[in-house]
Amino acid sequence: MTRTQRSESTGPTPEIVAVFGQRAGVGATTTAVNLAMGLAAAGRSVLLLDLDPEGGAGRAMGVAERERGGTGRLLRERAVRRDMIAATQIPQFYLAPAGPELAALDANPDEDEDSLTRLYQALATLPALSLDFDHVILDCPPSLDVLTGNALIAAHRILLPLAADVPTLDTLPALLKQVNELRAGCRQPLYGCYLLIGRRTATVNSRDLIAQVRLEYGRMALAAEIPFDSRLAKAETPTQPLLMSALTREISRAYLNLTAEWLMLGERGDRPDGGWRPSARAERLERHRARLTRNIEHWRLDPLSKLYDPEQAMRHQDTEALGVLFEAAAPRRRFSLDRRPGRATWLTLALILLAGALSVRLQPWRLDEQRRLDLAARLLGPERQWEAGSRLLARADERAYRELLLAARLLETNRARLIACAGRATPSGPVECPVVLPSMGVDP
Repeated sequence: MTRTQRSESTGPTPEIVAVFGQRAGVGATTTAVNLAMGLAAAGRSVLLLDLDPEGGAGRAMGVAERERGGTGRLLRERAVRRDMIAATQIPQFYLAPAGPELAALDANPDEDEDSLTRLYQALATLPALSLDFDHVILDCPPSLDVLTGNALIAAHRILLPLAADVPTLDTLPALLKQVNELRAGCRQPLYGCYLLIGRRTATVNSRDLIAQVRLEYGRMALAAEIPFDSRLAKAETPTQPLLMSALTREISRAYLNLTAEWLMLGERGDRPDGGWRPSARAERLERHRARLTRNIEHWRLDPLSKLYDPEQAMRHQDTEALGVLFEAAAPRRRFSLDRRPGRATWLTLALILLAGALSVRLQPWRLDEQRRLDLAARLLGPERQWEAGSRLLARADERAYRELLLAARLLETNRARLIACAGRATPSGPVECPVVLPSMGVDP
């Protein structure tokens, strides 16, 4: 990656990250190696410095001290030279391995006044190299010694893997205080200190401790959590990064989450203040994870890659071939719903069908006057309802009931006359139609 490309990022160039564990066994070296590989999978150029005299990072990447000068020479000469750095099998991923010389440097801390700034001075010479790095990951020993002090002073960001247990949480405030005191007055800006929680068990007590850490330290605690892996605990030294060996394991997916979250530290969110809405943040993390997984799988399937795995490539080809055969043999679906209709959709369809049926049913009534009259009579109610209404009216108002009966009799008496008059009607003139009118003195 060129310097022009790197200048578009908001963070420092290169970003220096110190990975420091309070004690051995919390996964600091595993975290440093897999974070470095994840950043390389994101297209970043990464340099991993192994500052632990045990040399765990070098063994995990297959690079030993005897192959290169390593971090011992780097601290002694206060400069980074090309012959101190070894290329790994992963593209854009370089390593400065550790060696026994580091232990000797740690044993003589008072050799000079600036013994804690050796690494800071050495990393200041990085622009003179022919290689450009976006990230420098520092794998520190599990103690706050001279080597760790050099890393903490030189770092832009500090990553603290920790176990979710009572002893660790009890000593964490004192450790953070020591780090603040060590960083006081340093030239190198510190952009953040982050806690990476390791889940040892899934008990209620463990969940309560994790919740306590997140409550007390807020944004310092990363969302990613590293689960306990029994297979990793049984191995004395990992022979390769977890992201290289098995992406399907839970711990590997956890390190993908860590890398995706780390990439978002230098990105501006979708809110005006630079923060992220929860939905947008989750979508961005998923995009980063998908990209990392795709690039790592490409390394293992590409015959030109140093990470090419013939067995993995054969399984991938078999999977693709079976998928093509299954797609060819499967019956074609002529119609499919991408989304199951809900209750409101079904109700709307039922109302539309009912309205259509009524319109068809009522079409003849709209054209025939007699049918319209019959329809109006039906809408008034059946005969039983008419009789019941008449009885209720008789009880409520006797005179109104008698008048209603008189009107019904007159209608029946004059019905024949009205029909005869309608038959004699002509367009030339009106026709007289005598009808029987009620007498106001007649009692029905």
